[in-house]
Amino acid sequence: MIAQIAARQYGVVTVAQMHAAGLSDSAIGRRVRAGRLHRVGQGVYAVGHAALAQQGRWLAEVLVAGEGAALTGLACAKHYEIWRYRVSLIDVVVPARRRPKTTARIHRCDTLDPRDVTGFKGIPVTTIPRLLVDLTGELTKWELANVMHEAEFKDLLRLDHVRDARERAGRRNHITRLDDAIALHERGSAGIRSRGEGRFLNALEQAGLEEPLVNTHLNGYEVDFHWPDLALAIELDGPHHRRTRTRHEDARKEAAWRAGGFEVLRFREGELEAATRAVAAHRTTGSWC
Repeated sequence: MIAQIAARQYGVVTVAQMHAAGLSDSAIGRRVRAGRLHRVGQGVYAVGHAALAQQGRWLAEVLVAGEGAALTGLACAKHYEIWRYRVSLIDVVVPARRRPKTTARIHRCDTLDPRDVTGFKGIPVTTIPRLLVDLTGELTKWELANVMHEAEFKDLLRLDHVRDARERAGRRNHITRLDDAIALHERGSAGIRSRGEGRFLNALEQAGLEEPLVNTHLNGYEVDFHWPDLALAIELDGPHHRRTRTRHEDARKEAAWRAGGFEVLRFREGELEAATRAVAAHRTTGSWC
């Protein structure tokens, strides 16, 4: 029975579940000493070995945090498969009265609405709308827009639910980033898809230059950045753009953008300073030299 429970729970089981299966504390102790159970947190054990996969570590921290706890933050986004980067921290939201002993980053909340917690692939998690609220302290508006884009692609996004969760969040710090991300999403932006794109937007902001439309469609094809008022489009190319097939695709897109009246400039992700200068020059002269 314990093995069956652990198989459903990414290899972990709670003391309460083992008691319900008929094991006493002494029986649990014998299995620990024999190396058949491995303590991974208060009241939570790994079955067979302690080398838990990522989902097992996430679930273990939620179980340690107790009833009503849920995975949130970037680990939650990774579990939903709507965040592309590696995640090291584990964020868990719990009712405000609880102070669990855990290695996770705990967020105590006295306003956690039952509508904001669900289950996804065997782990208690915050819903996508609540997750977006929680991520406002971690991500830029462009990163939030990308999370929304990925969630929509997986048919996990309801904007009306996002707005409801945002209203329940009240005046928390950085919540306006979610408002901005919703506006970006409604304008068709996929947000940023790489760290380089984020650095370029920061460089534009520091230089006092106009914010472009980010990863939106232009004349039938998605372009990294474009400024309709400047009739300028910029692509930031990563290593994959060196492939022959990709170069052919890039040429086809550029032809469509130029047919729409846009000047198209390409830069590598390491050429952000040159790209920023190009935008400044285009704003001043209407062309880039």
